[in-house]
Amino acid sequence: MGDRESKTKGKSKKGNQKTEIKFNIWDFGGQEIMHATHQFFLTKRSLYLLVLDSRLTQEENRVEYWLKIIQSFGGESPVLIVGNKIDQHPLDIDRTGLQKKYPNIVGILETSAATGAGIEELKAAIAEQVNNLPHVRDLLPETWFTIKTKLEELGRQSNFITHDKYLELCAENEVSDETSQRTLIGFLHDLGVVLHFQDDPRLEALGILNPQWVTNGVYKILNSHTLFQNKGVLTVSMLDEILNLPEYPRGKRLFIVDMMKKFELCYDIEADKTFLVPDLLPKDEPAELKFNGVPAFEYAYPVLPSSVITRFIVRMNQKIDDGFVWRTGVVLKIGENKALVKADIEDRKITIAIDGVEHTRRDALSAIRYQLDEIHNSIKGLDPRKTGTNPEAPNADPMIMIICFKLERDGEWKYFP
Repeated sequence: MGDRESKTKGKSKKGNQKTEIKFNIWDFGGQEIMHATHQFFLTKRSLYLLVLDSRLTQEENRVEYWLKIIQSFGGESPVLIVGNKIDQHPLDIDRTGLQKKYPNIVGILETSAATGAGIEELKAAIAEQVNNLPHVRDLLPETWFTIKTKLEELGRQSNFITHDKYLELCAENEVSDETSQRTLIGFLHDLGVVLHFQDDPRLEALGILNPQWVTNGVYKILNSHTLFQNKGVLTVSMLDEILNLPEYPRGKRLFIVDMMKKFELCYDIEADKTFLVPDLLPKDEPAELKFNGVPAFEYAYPVLPSSVITRFIVRMNQKIDDGFVWRTGVVLKIGENKALVKADIEDRKITIAIDGVEHTRRDALSAIRYQLDEIHNSIKGLDPRKTGTNPEAPNADPMIMIICFKLERDGEWKYFP
């Protein structure tokens, strides 16, 4: 299922006064390969609907995975759980346990799109929850809405707008101070009206974008059968074939790839000519891989988004050893050492093993852990448990392990505790 934007209008009451509220609705692709792109839109000014298939178990629906992802990117935003297809099977989940564990669940409803059962109740629940969002009734200057409308019109015409054009639009509508300009564009980003990543200087340089234009382009690449058959290796000629559409002129196709690079969805094999999309690598670990390193460290996660290992592969692509990389693992050459980093998505853990010159193994491990910790810090609430896995000290506290690694490197300690 692809990503699409649609708009609907709902009416809510406050006292005796009726007001009209416009919703921006985003329907996310459920396939795992799409998950990394959701970070474009998971914001805090939102109501989330987690739609389950009532025919499946709680585990098969990956309910807690999605609830934790919403917590990470959407903060304390309210969540409605919706069990669809109840004409075929009643919703069977641990309602009490989930609501205790995730207090932002504000309702659990059952529907059937086939028969219409529960649909009116769902509409009422959506209207009520949107009406209760704290920012919905914030009073904002009328000029802001003028700029919003003009940005939407410009977005439909050109799909990408320079930041200078936005500032020009602000000046024309008497929004001249920098604080208001930044607040307004951040507000429109949170609402999903535009994409503008002002908190990241690299992404801010991309300008102001039509969200649909970006995601449709990314989805077309990720869903390309040709790219899948090519094991994730994307060439410019392949890109031209995938995005051979009027809305993606030749001069803007690499722009979509650049967006993917910024979000660590792909990396250069040869600059501006060939790219690798790790999410489309083969799942199988290479049969010819022979690695004799010792276990060094393990991260255990409450939930492990597949994007953690693919983002790590993107970050470390210059260190990949002899092409040994697959969808959930990679062999790295760091100085005189080799390292095997593997994710087990089902067991929710990433393991690191190191081989090579003994006195520099700790430095190689530190380089790997630094990049993984940076990724963890970008996903609020991920908080993996860290465990040193040296065979001589399998249950050692990771902080003690790190101290010992440093002492050993400095020649002051010859043995593990």
